[in-house]
Amino acid sequence: MAEGRGNRLGGKVAIVTGSASGIGEATARLLALEGAAVCAVDIDTAAGKEVVKEIQSDGGQALFVRADVGKGAQVKRVVERTLSAWGRLDILHNNAYWSRNAPATELDEKAWDRTLEVTLKSVYLGAKHAVPAMLESGGGAIVNTGSVHSLAGFAGFTAYDAAKGGVLAMTRTMAIDFGPDIRVNAVLPGAILTPAWDGTPKQFRNRIAGMVPAKRLGAPEDIARAVLFLASEEASYITGTSLTVDGGMLARTE
Repeated sequence: MAEGRGNRLGGKVAIVTGSASGIGEATARLLALEGAAVCAVDIDTAAGKEVVKEIQSDGGQALFVRADVGKGAQVKRVVERTLSAWGRLDILHNNAYWSRNAPATELDEKAWDRTLEVTLKSVYLGAKHAVPAMLESGGGAIVNTGSVHSLAGFAGFTAYDAAKGGVLAMTRTMAIDFGPDIRVNAVLPGAILTPAWDGTPKQFRNRIAGMVPAKRLGAPEDIARAVLFLASEEASYITGTSLTVDGGMLARTE
């Protein structure tokens, strides 16, 4: 990441889920670069610890907690570990997801349940356990990772579309429930070149990029910058809404 060290989040403490790779990794790194102490959360212990090690080597504050964010007891432990380390909590980035894609007639019920558990239920669990800590810290900001799938349907993405649509709806409701002390917003990524794209043919990637007005696939850092903005005081009058970062994908009508 090309950004230099700043102080937009100096003194703040953040939890970032799904932080071992992709958008979560980029966000954890950027928030730390901007002065936040970061609790990086993932089920991939080796990759998560490596991200934290690199943040620390670069002069940042970070710790890793392994957790399945679809399980309430584990999310509660994440918050407890964060408070034990730094005594406060200011920012929650609900970013983790899991998905299996198929039409409803072909989608395994267990895959449906797991997709909604990790991608949607985790947002509820994150707020349930983080909000009390945020209020004790004087307030804060929650940024949920939705998707262009929150706004439009895509063939075969039955469970993922349902989960991401729910993330956006929950974002609005949480903003009403927890304001004015806690702001809640969503960032809606488009086609972002994360490890989920590993193994996809170059021709397919080029075709998708060609459909986007920006004429490229997004990078995880594109989303991390949006999260940073929504989590910072620069967005102090922004809550209950979403920021689409899709290179213009949804601007197309044909």
